[in-house]
This record gives sequence, C-alpha cells and structure tokens, in this order.
Amino acid sequence: MALPTRSQRYWLRTLSMLGACSATTTSGTIYLFSTYGPALSQRLHLTSTQANVAAIAANYGQLLSGPFFGWAADTLGPQVLSGFAAIGSFTAFSALAYTYEGSLGMPSWLLLAGYMILVGLASQSANMAAVTTTTKNFKQNRGSAVSLCVAFFGLSPFVLSHVSTLFFAVGDEPDTFGYLKFLSYLGLGTSLMAALSLTVVGFGPSRRYRQDIPDGFIIDRASDTSSGLLSDSHSEMTNDEDQALLVQGQGTAPGYSAVPKPTREDADVSATVLVGTSEAVTNSPNTQVALDPRGALDGIDYDTARELGGLSYLRDPEAQLLALVLFLCAGIGVFYNNNIGTIVNALYFSSTDDPDPSAAQRLINHHVAVVSLGSFVGRLTIGAVTDLGKRFWGLPRSGILVVVVFCMVLSQIIAGAAENLTTLLVGSALTGLSYGFLFGVMPTLVSVWFGTKHFGSNWGMTTVFIGFSGQGLGAFFGYIYDSNMPDQDPSKCKGGACYRDAFVLSMGVGMLGLLAAIVLARRRGDRRRENRRLWEAQEIDHIEYVPFILAE
Repeated sequence: MALPTRSQRYWLRTLSMLGACSATTTSGTIYLFSTYGPALSQRLHLTSTQANVAAIAANYGQLLSGPFFGWAADTLGPQVLSGFAAIGSFTAFSALAYTYEGSLGMPSWLLLAGYMILVGLASQSANMAAVTTTTKNFKQNRGSAVSLCVAFFGLSPFVLSHVSTLFFAVGDEPDTFGYLKFLSYLGLGTSLMAALSLTVVGFGPSRRYRQDIPDGFIIDRASDTSSGLLSDSHSEMTNDEDQALLVQGQGTAPGYSAVPKPTREDADVSATVLVGTSEAVTNSPNTQVALDPRGALDGIDYDTARELGGLSYLRDPEAQLLALVLFLCAGIGVFYNNNIGTIVNALYFSSTDDPDPSAAQRLINHHVAVVSLGSFVGRLTIGAVTDLGKRFWGLPRSGILVVVVFCMVLSQIIAGAAENLTTLLVGSALTGLSYGFLFGVMPTLVSVWFGTKHFGSNWGMTTVFIGFSGQGLGAFFGYIYDSNMPDQDPSKCKGGACYRDAFVLSMGVGMLGLLAAIVLARRRGDRRRENRRLWEAQEIDHIEYVPFILAE
C-alpha cells in the first residue's frame, strides 16, 4: 500500500491531534472529585477516610488498568478505547448523579467507590488512546506534541471547575446533581469525537532524504539482497531508496536508525549510516565523526534507546528507576488533588465567623482551578523546554527530571506550612505546575529511551503503581484528620494543624523521589558518554542505544 503524501500526513496528524485533545478532556474529569466530593460526602454521611477511599478508587481504576489499555492501544487502535471511554464516562457520572439525588437509594460508600473505579477506567481508556496515538505520529518535536496532548488533561479540571462555579455553585446550595449530569454528557460527547478523529499516521519518510541518498548509506541487508552499499547512480537505487525510506521513516525495522555524521568543513554534506546492533559499518570517505562534546550541536542525540517491551522493559534498571520516580512523586499530586477540598474547608471554616457553604464551594473550585491551570501550564511547557534544551543547549532530559522532582518537594513544603488560604494558593499552584511537569515529561522519556513500538504497554506499566502511593498518602491524611477531628467539624482546625502531619510524610516521599531521580540522571549520563564513545569508535557490535537525528 502506498504511503500517504506529506500533505495528507499533515492533515491526518492535525485531525488526530484535535481528537487527542478531545480525549484527554474526558480523562481530566478524574481530577474533579474535589468539586463534587464534599457535597456527595455530606449527603451520604461519609467520614474523611471513606471519602478518601472513594476518591482514590478512581485513581486505582485508572492506573491499575494502564497495562491493559496500553496493550489495547498498541494492538486494537484508538477507536475501540475511545468508544469504551464514552460509555464508561456517561454511565459512571450518571450513577453518581442519581445516587446524590436519592433515586438509587442510600448506597454504601463501597458502591460509590465502584462508580469511581468506572470513572478511572474511562479516563485511562481515553488517555491511552490519545497519548499512544500522538507518540506514534510525531518524531520531530515529540516532546512538544505529547505535552500539548496531555496539557488538556490538566486544563480540563480548570475549565470544568469554573463551569461548576459559574453555573452550578449559585444560590444557597450548589447544584451537584446538575453538575454530575453535565459531566456525564461531556464525557460521552468528547470521547465520541475522539473515536471519529484519532488515527495512527506514523512518521513518514524523512524529508532530507526524499530526493537523494548520499554516499555511504548502508541499507539493512534484509531489505537489499543485491548490495549493502547503494551506488552513486540514482537510477540504480530507486527500489532500495524507497525501501530505506520506509525503514527509516516508518520504523518497521526495530533496532535500526539513521544517523548523519556531518563534516566540520561542510555542514551541508553528510553521510548517513543505517546500523543495527549486530551490523558492521563500512568505512566511507564521507563518514566523519562528530566532535561536539554535548551531542546536540552536531545534530545527533546520544540519549536515545532501544525498542524494549514486556519483560525486557520491566527488567531494565533505568525503566525501574523511572517508574519509582513516578510512583513516589505522582502519588503526591494524587493525594493533594483528592484532599484539597478538605484542606480548603478546614482553613476557611476555622477563619470565618459566619461561613457560607456556597462560598466555601467556590473557594474549593478556585483552588482546584489553580491546581488544574498549573498542571496545564506545566504539561504544555515542559515538552518544548525539553526539546529545545536538548537540541540547542545539550541539556539532558534526565537532568530536567531532577529539577521537576525538586519543584514537587518544594510545593509540599509550602502547602504544608500554609496557615491561610493565600499561602495555600501558592502551594496549590506549585503542586499543579510540578504535577504537570512530571506528566508532561514522563511519556516523552519513555518513548525516547525505550521506543514507540510498545509505548502503550510500557507507559501503562510505568504508571500502574501510582495509585498505591496516592492511596497511602491519602489514607494517612484521612487518619490524621479523623484522629484530630473526630466530630468532623472543620471550624476547629485552626491554621491547618489538624492535617499538617500528613504533609511531613508527603515531603519525605518527595525527597525519596528526588534521590531516585538523581541516581537515574547519573546512570543516563554514564550511558550517554559510553554510547558516544562506542559510536565514534564505530564499535557497533557493543552499542545498545542507537543515536538518532535530533531534527527528525
């Protein structure tokens, strides 16, 4: 089948990008529990611990289903996952709405947790469809593309919390039933839009080799039965060129990648070597060694990786460290998102002589919006920072990850020390920003370091345990709050003293994540230096990580 033209790929990618942003809008509804959770808890007479378990159940549903939906995204495609997200989201939020109204009776908090699990399943299904499709559609500026996609994951709660404030938190009591019904129809509509527009387009042939292939190009021998080295005659290498472009552009030959090695005398004249882990390189007069120590100004990225998946991915030490960082630090964000409503209520009711429930709900919505906006900005910007920093200044991606984790630790210090809503707002903004940084950069690291062939499964396995750290921190928060406030009266929690010990634990968890990120950064630095040494010495048989063109 003929490859789509460059113009066709452009429009298909654009349409798919819109579908991905629509899908992650559905995914972001998982972070809205604080906008309806307090009212639902009061109606069902839940304790703080029970509300926390119900809230974290959504995160369990989302994260524990990651490997399955990742596999489904790699094998079944995005349409099936988007269809499931539409049905699941509509069903879950409708059930929550009628439970609040009382039409379904007074169910136990365990049944409520079951509804929240379905919210999480729908969120993960839509998210995997969007992120996997985007990762497989972009090679150049992949970090920016993935960041734009996941940014809507963070923007969704910001917009929807404002919708709640403007249209459903008016009058003496907030219209929680109407808000939940609105969320059910929103999930149905956005997921159906994603099902119609998401398409895996692929990278396509490289533009720089569309017209001519320079001397020194070595093609995969499995694709060329006559000669490994293409001749100078354009007419004699037409079929091989098409096959080489297909291999290079579409990624159909795992373990192979095209790398230009420009000369210092003429940056426009470069040879291209296509190598595998067991392929010998033929020395060519045009094949030069790039000498820039940072590996960015010569147009080559030495931080790339193999195509790993399944057990080989799980056994990789760097994949394990990456999952550990995400497990520790993302759990902090989950814990904060699920408890910001309780924290705001405590600070508001304890500092106000005549508290107003609607005003308290608006304050909760405001903080949820700030966290969401910070998450959106973080997700949107970190991809461009990573791409530009790597390409123009040689900044290592693993070093950027260390800075991201440090920001998360700092956010917990500020939020834990907050004795008023103004200081807490700063903590909320930094927590959201750090959380966005983390989830904006992590998918890019997984795809660049471990390849795109098994990205969905790899990303699902990397995120699968986040719920446990979030559950642990959330349960500890609930235990501390319930122990200090047995009558559940937030007006007695002066300056946040009733929950402050929970932030001591979250800070400690963040410090462990920072340590893991530093260890990972040192390992990646050693890997880059060794990979560059082997590549420049042309000891191809020993290379595990094959460099690729930064501009591609």
